[in-house]
Amino acid sequence: MMKITGCRTHVVRVGHDESINGVHIVLRLQTDAGLEGISYITRLHDAAPAALSVVRLYVDRIVGMDPLAPEAITDRLLLRGRPLPWFEARAASAIDVALWDIRGKAAGQPVYKLMGGARDRVACYASWRIEPDKDLDKVARSAERHVASGFRAMKCHLGRESLSRAVEHMRVLREAVGPEVDIMVDVNQQWSVKQAIAYTRALAPFQPYWLEDATSNVDFEGLRQVSEAIEIPTCAGETYYSIASFRPLVEHRCVDIVMVDQDLGLSGALKVAHLAEIYGLKVVPHLATEILAHLIAAVSNGLTVEYYPWALPLFKQVPPVESGELVMSSRPGLGLELDESALSHYAYAGGN
Repeated sequence: MMKITGCRTHVVRVGHDESINGVHIVLRLQTDAGLEGISYITRLHDAAPAALSVVRLYVDRIVGMDPLAPEAITDRLLLRGRPLPWFEARAASAIDVALWDIRGKAAGQPVYKLMGGARDRVACYASWRIEPDKDLDKVARSAERHVASGFRAMKCHLGRESLSRAVEHMRVLREAVGPEVDIMVDVNQQWSVKQAIAYTRALAPFQPYWLEDATSNVDFEGLRQVSEAIEIPTCAGETYYSIASFRPLVEHRCVDIVMVDQDLGLSGALKVAHLAEIYGLKVVPHLATEILAHLIAAVSNGLTVEYYPWALPLFKQVPPVESGELVMSSRPGLGLELDESALSHYAYAGGN
């Protein structure tokens, strides 16, 4: 039986494309068979030292266990039966993802095939550089650049904008990319139910593809009211750290599209995707492009992947974008190889 022997960790602060910066913990989960599972977690900032301590504590708890028995490890980490603080859920997710990487390498198969293997190319959308700005010409140029790079969809965040500014922003984007490119709208739970309905109707001439986090994600009734009142699909779920949190969201059909975050781990995200499928709902991921693309490639109800490249410089190779789709790697596991020089270059002293 293969056994987990320990881990190596790196805290890095990566800047990319002049617009994205993130503090990440990179986990390298080690085994006595020489296989190493890699993963990363992010959105840490000042919590990086605490999250790093929890990652190491959780790895210590599972040393000696079989990495091919992830449900047993889940029980050991006490992920069932109680909610976890966000940084604990995030730390546990790093281990779960690394376990999937090990399983794929042990089987000689990519993770998305082990999880279901629905497809080897997945739709994706650009999720940076087109945020509200006083310089609307700059926004238009960024949108045009995404299209030139192969994207056929993109997302902006309008939750803090006035109605007139939100409408103008969407007008500029639509004129820049034309009618065939999808534009998602995320409001980060900033609107009331009435605001969400009014804003979406005002934006309707510019054909938004979906409305994400229309109102508070604990207001299930409010989310349902918005979904019933507007014509475009609604999307929510990125802030839920446990599988149970998704039950009212799907049972009451509060949204049309369920969004999962890596905080669930790949195992939890896969279970939520299956739950959503039972109710005829699509599933999409939040961030962690290189990892959660495997989920969307694995399941039949996977819709699209958020392309947010803030960890991209850490890897020697990532899935390319061709005609608006990520082309999944056939390499075993996650198909990712860390760039040792990048880990050294981006080392973040404030995270240790």
